[in-house]
Amino acid sequence: MVRNSRLFGGSFPAATEAFSLVELIVVVAILAIAAAMVIPELQDTKQFQAMSAARVLATDLEYARDTAITMQTPVTVTFNVQGRSYTLSNASGTLVHPMTKAAYTVAFASQSGSGAVGLVSASFGGAPAVTFDVTGAPNQAGTVRLQAGSFPYTVQVYQATGRVKATYTGS
Repeated sequence: MVRNSRLFGGSFPAATEAFSLVELIVVVAILAIAAAMVIPELQDTKQFQAMSAARVLATDLEYARDTAITMQTPVTVTFNVQGRSYTLSNASGTLVHPMTKAAYTVAFASQSGSGAVGLVSASFGGAPAVTFDVTGAPNQAGTVRLQAGSFPYTVQVYQATGRVKATYTGS
């Protein structure tokens, strides 16, 4: 490369050694791949596991309420705190999950991405179960507490409306 020496105040070598654009792109791509593999390991995924589990539980409780209204038959959600699971059922037995077509039992220990989630408590008038009647109203208001690491969530079911709400209850 020849440059006007008077314009730049001196002379420059005819050619300089540098990296090509292709070499720079390859290095950036390798760094991006390495960062994509390392960054998830640095983050505490327990917060996301707890939040996801709370949202899944809230959705399943709403599904139970809606199914009771639609099918005009009471639907019960029974919690097994020690087993870290819950089951949706009616008078005919365990419901069939609409997506998996298997028994509607959710076990946090075997759920992908929920392995660290613990079912701390489930209380609906002192019982570990809630039944939605044909109008969608629960037999008892109550709460379910979930936790992964130091990230607690509470899922509440309100008495009159059957409304379900998931909230983070940490500081």
